[in-house]
This record gives sequence, structure tokens and C-alpha cells, in this order.
Amino acid sequence: MQERVTRQELRDMRVGQTRIFTLADKKKIASARVQANQLKNEEDLDFEVKADYSSASVSVTRTK
Repeated sequence: MQERVTRQELRDMRVGQTRIFTLADKKKIASARVQANQLKNEEDLDFEVKADYSSASVSVTRTK
């Protein structure tokens, strides 16, 4: 369990890799989605983000 998903954690992922982040607060799921979108716009990285609010987790797959 962690507080939030960092940009560096997303940058360090390999293309095709999926990570599941279990967050301490459900409200941070939206923040993870925003981080992924900002990296797409700023650094040309691409992610698929799936939220699971019932378990306060988010699945992130790097696609580019």
C-alpha cells in the first residue's frame, strides 16, 4: 500500500508492463490517472489506466 503513484514510477515501467498500485486513499486514483495523462502530453509516454475503487487500487499498463 502506498500514498500515491509517482511520475518516476510510471517512467520506470517498460512498454507492455502492468503494475497494480494499491493506494491508501481512493481519492488518489484520479491523481494517478492525471499523472499518466500528463506524461502522455509532456513526454510522449502512453498508459492504460484502470481504476478499482472497491479495493482502492489502480492498474497501469504502459503501451508506448
